[in-house]
Amino acid sequence: MLKLFRKSRMNIEALAAQLGLSAMIKPARGMVTDETALSITAVFCAARVIAEGIGQMPVRVVKEEFDRASNLPRLSVARDHWAHRLLAVRPNEWQTAYEFREGMIFNAVLAGGALAIKNVVNGRVVELLPVRPNQWTVEQLSDWSLAVRVTMADGTYSRFDLSQVFYLRGPSIDGYAGLHAVRLAREAIGLSQALEAQQAELAWGGGTPSGVLSFAAALKPETKAALRKDWQASYGPGGKGGIAILDSDAKFLPLTMTSVDAQFLETRRLQIEEIARAFRVQPIMLMQADKAATFASAEQMFRNHVIHTLGPWIERFEQAANRDILGLQDGLRIDLDERNLLRGDFKDQAEYYAKALGAGGTPAWMTQNEVRVEVGLNPVDTEGANALSTGSMNQGAAVGTGA
Repeated sequence: MLKLFRKSRMNIEALAAQLGLSAMIKPARGMVTDETALSITAVFCAARVIAEGIGQMPVRVVKEEFDRASNLPRLSVARDHWAHRLLAVRPNEWQTAYEFREGMIFNAVLAGGALAIKNVVNGRVVELLPVRPNQWTVEQLSDWSLAVRVTMADGTYSRFDLSQVFYLRGPSIDGYAGLHAVRLAREAIGLSQALEAQQAELAWGGGTPSGVLSFAAALKPETKAALRKDWQASYGPGGKGGIAILDSDAKFLPLTMTSVDAQFLETRRLQIEEIARAFRVQPIMLMQADKAATFASAEQMFRNHVIHTLGPWIERFEQAANRDILGLQDGLRIDLDERNLLRGDFKDQAEYYAKALGAGGTPAWMTQNEVRVEVGLNPVDTEGANALSTGSMNQGAAVGTGA
């Protein structure tokens, strides 16, 4: 593993040296912070696509009861529960529920964890106060419990135990502190910063490479300085240009772009994929579409994004909320509903709901009103709207017997 890491690092060093970035990438490593990393559009997009995906999912408190007769669970949404109002309506005075979930996930994706202080009244969490990532740290005490040290707005410090906060973390090695994704991916992010800086310098230079003025006779230092200044003023960035007239056997040799320079665009594309790999996001979700991608394959990529990228963060948020907000109450749990993100087009939805209602001889598992509510329509009071259909099932049985 160590040899593989060294080899990967050497490849980055070699690429940087080949592209003339060695002097730029080394200082860039020290400047890669959460804030500077967001200046790289791929990093910003990767964090946003995860945070916005979780933020737009409906959150609900689900009550689960077992039917003794059938020994099967029965689920209902506890919309009047205080935790539902907290997470789905108003977590605090200045944030919407969407903004709170989006911010928590955004910080956890970039910095490895997110923290909110709980305001508890009569055993109920009435407010969640988010803390900036650079204003808190978590440590494990000698008795294996966790303590959080928070820098308050007035510059003082306060300590909280886990029962006083809502603590969401990403993947972890030690089991209590999440891995800082920006720090772990600083090589790839630093190289992207260096590439952008060099492209910016080329753009400020008029988008053309430099050149060399040569003379047959030796020039005094002050003459060289004057020539450089005059040439830059006329033919450099912002100059008027035109036709240069040279004397004294002067020659101008333009520095043409090499094949290495021409690979900058491909290298930047590679860095987008590297950053996508670090945050475990499909490149297509970073607006980096493969030329071979079709509408059918793109739809499957979006489905993979929900399952493999958003899925782990859904589980982390739900289980952390169950622990820190509900307190692992029996029969209650926090649920993020990802079904809207997994729906297909209207044709696929029509086929799914037709089968759910019992078409094609399949046993019905949904009622008309359940389908209407799921697609955003109000239930109706018509006869049979709340009962499972049996007509198609009988028809299917009759076809199967040859009647």
